[in-house]
Amino acid sequence: MKKFTLSVVAVMAMSTFAIAGGDAKDVEPAVEPVVEVVAPVVDDSSFYVGLGYSYMNINEKWPYATTEGSGEQDLNGNALTVLAGYNFNKYIAVEGRYSITLGDMTAEFVEGDETDIDAELSNIALYLKPMYPVGELTLYGLLGFGKVTLEAPNGEEFSESGFQWGLGAGYAVTEDVGVFVDYTRLYDDKGFDNFSEVQDRDFVIDSINVGVTYKF
Repeated sequence: MKKFTLSVVAVMAMSTFAIAGGDAKDVEPAVEPVVEVVAPVVDDSSFYVGLGYSYMNINEKWPYATTEGSGEQDLNGNALTVLAGYNFNKYIAVEGRYSITLGDMTAEFVEGDETDIDAELSNIALYLKPMYPVGELTLYGLLGFGKVTLEAPNGEEFSESGFQWGLGAGYAVTEDVGVFVDYTRLYDDKGFDNFSEVQDRDFVIDSINVGVTYKF
């Protein structure tokens, strides 16, 4: 019995050594493949142009009584706006704009009277445009410098230059075409280049703009 047991152990031991000694030389260790992940480079820079409609308004206020009454009056008109800009990325851009009224402007007096006058209001400006995208919608601000000019019926021109700002939103209709709506404050101070005989009057000039843009 002991001889049989030893024989079985000897056979098992020899088989183990044979496997370990023979096959191990022919088996190479497994090598896991190396997968390189390369992040795609996204270029968000682009040029764009735009065309829009603007409602431009001059609001004049005075705190005292005059022969014209006391209170305020407005001079407003429909305008065409053209713009061009460059997106550095999806968060910052620079944009230039030019707006000019078309046809007569309407003077609205404190008493409720209205009259059309042959005047022209224009503005040219360059803005820094910070942006915040939310899906297809982009919220943005406009911070820059511009010059607003009023041409009176007698041909005389009045202008002021200074800081301008705005707030707006744009929506991407397609990859290249978008629409926008915004508000811009063009001037806010006392007097307007001696436009009024009384210089203590407050002037606010602003515009509401809607339009379409095309990105290259």
